Amino acid sequence: MTAPSILHIAGLFVPVATSEMLNGIARTIYLNKQVGVMNAKKISLLPALARCLLICYYYAPLLRIRTDKGLLVLGVSLSLFMGLFDIMVARFIVKARWDTILDDFNIVKGNLLGLGMVAMGLLSAAGIEDRPFLKGKLVSRQVKRDRESDQRFLNR
Repeated sequence: MTAPSILHIAGLFVPVATSEMLNGIARTIYLNKQVGVMNAKKISLLPALARCLLICYYYAPLLRIRTDKGLLVLGVSLSLFMGLFDIMVARFIVKARWDTILDDFNIVKGNLLGLGMVAMGLLSAAGIEDRPFLKGKLVSRQVKRDRESDQRFLNR
């Protein structure tokens, strides 16, 4: 793996982390008051995963990752990054205690962060261009250009 590809993959992490952070802020400020903390966590899970799916859908083909294995590795690395990001923000910015941080990952207590991390890891596999239920014009054009470029390189 080259340095530019590592930077491109890290570039995927920034919009996902930003999206997830804004989702958490919006949930805390607006939904917690309206429907309660537990219901707010359940409600905000789907929009958060949908945004992650959209980001992976448009970004993964630009990384030229076209295999399920490559996308799964991308998803697992994205989940690990987001887990560490959540822990670091909770510990060093929010100043939460370790037991509180670990409780966020505990599904038994109704916290869905752990489930969200697993789902996020698997969602990136849906970012591949050949998925019939996720055909997008922008991505298809980019992948088509990449394939044409690869073919010109091979024909030299």
